[in-house]
Amino acid sequence: MNNGQTDTAVLVTMLSERAAVSIRLALVADAQQWQLHHAQVTLDDDTPVKERAWCYSTASFLELCLPGTTVAALLRGDEQDIHGLHVVAPGPPTSSASTSRLRGRQEWDRVTTPWPRTEWTINQDANTLQPGHDLLVGDGPSFLNFDQALSAFLHQRPHDSNAGRSDLWRIVQPQRAGWLSQITIGPDLLTAVVDGEALDSAVLELSWAAGNELQSVDGAGAYRFALPNGLAHDSLLMLRREDQWLDWRSFPAPTYGRARDASVVWEQPGPELDILLANGEGKHLECKQEVPEGDSRKKMLKTIAAFASQDGGTLLIGVRDDLQIVGLPEKPTVDKQELQVVGMIRDSVEPAPPYESRVIDHDGKKVLVIEVSGGGQMYAYRDGQRAEFYVRVGPNTVPARHHEIAAGFRQAPTVTTF
Repeated sequence: MNNGQTDTAVLVTMLSERAAVSIRLALVADAQQWQLHHAQVTLDDDTPVKERAWCYSTASFLELCLPGTTVAALLRGDEQDIHGLHVVAPGPPTSSASTSRLRGRQEWDRVTTPWPRTEWTINQDANTLQPGHDLLVGDGPSFLNFDQALSAFLHQRPHDSNAGRSDLWRIVQPQRAGWLSQITIGPDLLTAVVDGEALDSAVLELSWAAGNELQSVDGAGAYRFALPNGLAHDSLLMLRREDQWLDWRSFPAPTYGRARDASVVWEQPGPELDILLANGEGKHLECKQEVPEGDSRKKMLKTIAAFASQDGGTLLIGVRDDLQIVGLPEKPTVDKQELQVVGMIRDSVEPAPPYESRVIDHDGKKVLVIEVSGGGQMYAYRDGQRAEFYVRVGPNTVPARHHEIAAGFRQAPTVTTF
């Protein structure tokens, strides 16, 4: 099952059976005790924990290795003494946790790992004590408020003023039985590098609309599939054992709304562009013949804001509306044109949207690619002092309606690394 629900009692038992687990805790002072505001647990982590403790009068942030029974008791709602602090859960735990099984390199909640993983989350409820907005000064770096400290402690990145956490518990289980560490796609050959700790009886399957091809996996290494007609659109590469998948990739890459998959290498980027253009302009693809000016520039920036406000998309500059690849003009240089677009985005879209820019060479023609990830919130196009919000409806960028804007601001994106 890729997504669903797991009984909280199952998670309590799973934690109890482990000698030790890595955990990060964010705590809020409550009278003479500390209430749990957020906990991140990593199971079967090969990385040694570098213990940390940032303690302030109103908040504390701890990273340490604890007995599984201690963490299980806290999840169950039992009070625990941790690192000299008396910690309480905000209330009886819910009966189930949201469950997601993710492939390798799949971005979710701003996290990517080389191998697949299972994540369980339990959201905060009305009993969760919310932190104040006071300055934090104490046994740790100083911060303007709790949210900035939490962001720095969890992922060592600046806090986005529109971000927050809605999950009380987040439990991560790496799945290292087998994974696809790199896929190289050439004009007539696909090479998949397989790694893992339990690859017995595994097979690799490359499937497409007209058929499929299977290869037995006899251990970690490189496996090759001939592509006499190139990589078919919507191909699927699956590492599996019988009817259970271990890891997979689908094409074309990248997947809209997620960061570009670093494990997929296109030896000839031209075919990647052909696949990207196969379905034409739509909700996730916009083409421009050249770096736009005037009203066309405004439309492009509104589209980038719309991509980020929803589930992402790709802007191609150097491609006509009829999908003919014409390439960027020779002057100014491609680098200068890329910097020009990056500057436009920086000056006109707020907050800074999650995106990557790169250049693809297609038969000697340069195409600038702006890949925008879904940011989990609303992003505004700013025209002077006025902020405007947009969404994509098919191939069109249209003003967002009030309920769409409100829903966007209710979302709580987070940034986390393990």
